[in-house]
Amino acid sequence: MRVVGGEWRGRPLVAPAGRGTRPTSDKVREAIFDVLLALPEVRAAGSASVAVGPLDGHVVLDLFAGSGALGIEALSRGAAACTFVEHERAALKALRTNLERLGVTVVGRERREAGGEDGGKNGRPAPARVFAADARRALQADARRGARYTLLFADPPYDRYAEVRPALARLLGALLAPRAVLVVETAAGTAAALPWTIVREKRYGDTRVTFLVAPDEPDDEGAAAHDERPVT
Repeated sequence: MRVVGGEWRGRPLVAPAGRGTRPTSDKVREAIFDVLLALPEVRAAGSASVAVGPLDGHVVLDLFAGSGALGIEALSRGAAACTFVEHERAALKALRTNLERLGVTVVGRERREAGGEDGGKNGRPAPARVFAADARRALQADARRGARYTLLFADPPYDRYAEVRPALARLLGALLAPRAVLVVETAAGTAAALPWTIVREKRYGDTRVTFLVAPDEPDDEGAAAHDERPVT
């Protein structure tokens, strides 16, 4: 695995040992970012600074981060900050190794970073935060902090999507900035079935990637009404 674009293009990434994590391939990652950078919502949310990168100004959440490849790709392309959420031990080890090798500044869990509440130099959010917890706990903690993200990745294990989808539908809404973009990976035969507007849907082999956009107004209450919506 390598970073496929931006400042760290070509830099190698460590994949987690074992079969507990399924990293997004370089080819699929490149295709995902090609779609993202063509979306008007992504261009509108950033500051469009050529000097920094096409994702300058974006605050990113990488949920079920694994090796961190998706969030790292966003940082490589200029994102202001990324929160990585992962609880599997081997994946966390790979994630931390990748961030360290790339020289990414990582703040501790006790620091409030996501959504620009606390931060690094010149009032900007710190570049990265690693949350070693399950997705539900991490989303609830970020909601309590009032975090807001403009770009979100969710790549749960395919065989667990039916289990985690209700929590995503119920808890993600409170973390979405207006017109935030979500990228959700599922098995090719599984629809994302989330309560936001689908703007693109692509299939790459056994993977379906769904691109969704949040409404113009933030949803402070989340999407609890959709919590029991079945997966199709």
